Amino acid sequence: MDKSNEEVDVNEQEIPFRLLPQEEQQRILDANQKKVREAPILQEWNIRVSTPFAWLIIFLVTAVMTLFAVGCVLLTGDVDWGFAYLAFGVAIAMIPYFRYLVMADKNYHYRLTTEGVIVTYQDVIPEVAYTIVRGLAWLGVVVCVFAVAVLGPFSLVGAGGMALLAIFFTDFKSEVTEHETMFKKDWDYTLIISNKKKALRFESTPFKISYSDNLYCKSEDFEKVVGLIKEQIRCVDIKHIKGHPMT
Repeated sequence: MDKSNEEVDVNEQEIPFRLLPQEEQQRILDANQKKVREAPILQEWNIRVSTPFAWLIIFLVTAVMTLFAVGCVLLTGDVDWGFAYLAFGVAIAMIPYFRYLVMADKNYHYRLTTEGVIVTYQDVIPEVAYTIVRGLAWLGVVVCVFAVAVLGPFSLVGAGGMALLAIFFTDFKSEVTEHETMFKKDWDYTLIISNKKKALRFESTPFKISYSDNLYCKSEDFEKVVGLIKEQIRCVDIKHIKGHPMT
């Protein structure tokens, strides 16, 4: 969810943020961002974070595609297993796409200040991943075209899809995303801590996404970051979890 769409409370502002003129909304957002950015930096770090359950999800998607193809063959009573083999081959070929593009790891850069957190992140996508996926996509085009002789014109749909995929990744690049999360000093906060994942979440009460966020830390800095967060917010509750903090 985009933090800029969240209602922002300002002490002197009685009118709900969403009802203000667009120019006034932008002025408040810019002021909040400037306040966070110009505040003293308490801690700054980089960390690479893996996508939770990436391989499990990929396995399930591959299995569903294969089972669907097998089911179609069995239900139609067709003794030709060419379609099932083709579907399985496409599923296997798409594994690099799902792992390194759809569910890529992320590089995070955090700046913790006295007024909030500045988060910059982007997908970790090796250049070789683009090359492999484009190559597999064009290979899929060739396979689908040859399959027309065996499976009929329906295979042309797969060829078209593979061609679009190959063209799409010709100039595709990982984008850098950045946002600021402001501490609401006079609000209560719940701190959700995962010692196993070295991650934490500070969540405002009442909940506002503009004042709540997740942080992933290096093992050696985790306790220090937790302590710094506690000093900047009014923490009224602490919860410990085993997995990743949820947004």
